[in-house]
Amino acid sequence: MDFEESFWEKITLLVAEAFRLSPGELARLRETSTARLIAAIPVLAGCHDADRIACQHVSTYLIARSASSIFDHRREDDSDVLARLERISHFPDGDRKVIDRGMSLLALIMLSNYERSRETDLQESVYNPIVSGSWDVEALRSRLIKRVRAIASPAMDAIIDLEQAVRGSWN
Repeated sequence: MDFEESFWEKITLLVAEAFRLSPGELARLRETSTARLIAAIPVLAGCHDADRIACQHVSTYLIARSASSIFDHRREDDSDVLARLERISHFPDGDRKVIDRGMSLLALIMLSNYERSRETDLQESVYNPIVSGSWDVEALRSRLIKRVRAIASPAMDAIIDLEQAVRGSWN
């Protein structure tokens, strides 16, 4: 299954209308590989109602970016690398291996962000599970890479491949 450009345009237009995004904000959203991957996972996994899931998950992604005080990492999220991604991990059906691959790519992007913001987070007293020592980033990265490599997905790789995820960004 492929991720069609027309699907992405439809989802982003619906989200942009709901959030009253400006044309510039819509253009930036459409250029954001992370958001595109979030929308693609239910499609690539063959989920029933993939458009609803994609719209909901991209909406949550936008809310999380603007309401960081609620969505930023908390100590309670330390128990599982995917805990903070829980709000965009609801898939009623679909190929679980493809879903796990996509969620693992998103977790790798999140790890990259935590690593990149280590110094700033320390200076600004922002909780970061790497700074706190709660996460062994190398062990987590290794496990996530193994999960991504467990199933090939050229369509997903066209959006964000493993190397891009390892050094990726939410924006």
